[in-house]
Amino acid sequence: MRPNVIHSLKPGEVLGVTVSQGTKVRVVNPQGHQVVDLWAFVGSSSTEYLSMAHNRTARYTTRFRAGDVLVSNRFMPLLRFAKDTTDGFHDSFHAACSAQSYTFFGDEQQYPNCEDNLRRTLEDAGIDFLITPSPWNLFEKSFVNEDGSLCDGETSARAGDFVELIAECELFMVFSACRSTIGDIQNGEPAGAEIWIKQQGTTEDDS
Repeated sequence: MRPNVIHSLKPGEVLGVTVSQGTKVRVVNPQGHQVVDLWAFVGSSSTEYLSMAHNRTARYTTRFRAGDVLVSNRFMPLLRFAKDTTDGFHDSFHAACSAQSYTFFGDEQQYPNCEDNLRRTLEDAGIDFLITPSPWNLFEKSFVNEDGSLCDGETSARAGDFVELIAECELFMVFSACRSTIGDIQNGEPAGAEIWIKQQGTTEDDS
């Protein structure tokens, strides 16, 4: 994939971007130590959005895989999960980190948090901030034990791993490079991410 534009995000930074139907978006983990919270909203509205609960219901799985089409809270197709070079762990359970979650888990260091990043990005785009949908936490490793308990592991993403998505309709997408180190989900200090965007109709390169 030869992108039209590459956005670099340092830990704690956020990107909001409008993409048209057919746009390819690649979320790259350059050093393998970065969880990225992803949201997607239909058009310029915050009432229809990528919903983890609806996708677990639609796919009957807690782990989405390349080839899946991810849906909104109205079960409409939003994103085609085109490619994944990781071992397949991308958390669909956890809420976005927030000032309140840091306090709840005893971390008084108030880093830039993903909930505030989402709120600010939507407001800057003129989109009403109504709720914080649970994000798709790319590169975050979580799984359910036999007793029903939820377990987190260190991200197993390697340097250069990526997820590639294709927009099924016009979307406003938000990417937040999570700064949290609670539970060592980043496998060390978070190291930043890249967002590659390729508009439909430009010269193709599948590398």
